[in-house]
Amino acid sequence: MRPSPAAPRRFLAATTAALVVLLTACGGDGDADEAGAEEGPPVAAAATDPADEEEADEEEADEEPAGQEQTDEAAAGQAAGSAEATRVCDALTAVDPDTAFADLTFGPPEPGDGVTSCRMSLTNAEGEGLAAALDQNDLFSVYQEQYAEDEDLYRELDGLGEEAFIINDSQLHVRQGQERWMVSLQAIVLGDDPAVPEADATEAGLTEIARSLLGQ
Repeated sequence: MRPSPAAPRRFLAATTAALVVLLTACGGDGDADEAGAEEGPPVAAAATDPADEEEADEEEADEEPAGQEQTDEAAAGQAAGSAEATRVCDALTAVDPDTAFADLTFGPPEPGDGVTSCRMSLTNAEGEGLAAALDQNDLFSVYQEQYAEDEDLYRELDGLGEEAFIINDSQLHVRQGQERWMVSLQAIVLGDDPAVPEADATEAGLTEIARSLLGQ
């Protein structure tokens, strides 16, 4: 996807979509059930060895802790994701967005559910608002490859992480070690109110957020 050229009243943000696949399984054989019902009275059950019953009980007891362990691991993973998302929200609010981004105003930070991200919705304009997220899809490399030669869209930034660039004056990508972050602002303003931040002001605000992310 190629970001649209920079425009006075439109900023770019990357969006992600999640696909949920529902698998439905069904079983049973109606004909087999009917055939069994016509065969006559049931045959008496064979005697069961008490030792076999004890062995089966032991196997069930062994399976329960394993299932519980998986549940505990999943819960721990969600808690860790929540803590990381809170960290991103802290970085997002480290700069005062209502001041850094002209007359745009934002709602409270919304941490991502199970992902390392946070977003602040716009309250007086349209668009995705202000967002920061750990780049899990390697958009850093993808965008760098696609737009590095486009001087109208792509600019490298010095002194921020090991590598950083900004696209369309609205989407900042920064890499520090194995971590790659994306900080973006997308606002669509109709008319002259509220005022849209200048490109250098947007860059300064996004850079401050990125510095806070790298410093935590």
